[in-house]
Amino acid sequence: SRAALRRYWSPATRHQAYPLLGQLGALKDDRKTILAALYAEHPEHQAGQSVGKAALRLGERKDGNHPYDSHFRRLLACDDLDDLAKQLHRLVKRLQREGIALDYEELHKNLNYWANYSENVKVDWAAGFWQAPMAPKQTEAAEV
Repeated sequence: SRAALRRYWSPATRHQAYPLLGQLGALKDDRKTILAALYAEHPEHQAGQSVGKAALRLGERKDGNHPYDSHFRRLLACDDLDDLAKQLHRLVKRLQREGIALDYEELHKNLNYWANYSENVKVDWAAGFWQAPMAPKQTEAAEV
């Protein structure tokens, strides 16, 4: 059950998630374990909603600063999978409270690439959060 998987986040109750993680084939794969525990926390999937784009949707203040900016920077500063898992858990809990979905298929790929290509993953997330969307191209008919 999702409740059992959510117990993974507390070291004191983590063992209660092991039976279900075993059934999912995730016990000896930290990336699958993290993904399953995150999904249990907030099972709302939306294709194309990357970590960066989802974090961006958490709002913008009138002064132009983003309220999640410092938290997002901490996520990007992560070097190892354990730290990343903690920061992703924090983000997913916030997304759950705000009703913002996440692309779990893309997150699965990100976690798989993390060991060897973490900088590429971070750049993708940063682009989703900070890079302005490209303006739509005008057609020739619109230019006439």
